Amino acid sequence: MTVTERVAYVRGLFEGLDFSAEKKEGRILQAMLDLLEDMALSIEDLEEENDALQDVIDTMVEDMYDDDDSYDELEDDDIELDPEADLFQVICPSCGEEIYIDESTLEMGSIGCPACGEDLEFDLSALEDDLPAYPGMDSDD
Repeated sequence: MTVTERVAYVRGLFEGLDFSAEKKEGRILQAMLDLLEDMALSIEDLEEENDALQDVIDTMVEDMYDDDDSYDELEDDDIELDPEADLFQVICPSCGEEIYIDESTLEMGSIGCPACGEDLEFDLSALEDDLPAYPGMDSDD
């Protein structure tokens, strides 16, 4: 039952009880019912506007993903992962999406976030300073 239907039901109950509009109780109940009807109509209008705005947002989101050629029709089955490869977690600073990438993708230097399209750049120079000069040797040796 919608809000306007419920208010109409309460108005029917009020009229069925035969309250006199000349008495204080009748006038206040009549004023409250008028207020409820106005509020119910406002709520109904807001719900309709909200539905229309939600349709616009849904269309915009669909259009945004339709324009992104890099993410079109990419299925989980299409991605081949090496079970032995180490995966690195990257969090997009724009949308907070968690992305898991392998070393070869990390070495590319940048990728686009699959969720928002933001260009994510990777700077590995800080990591290179921490690596030992020769394999098997610590930098403190």
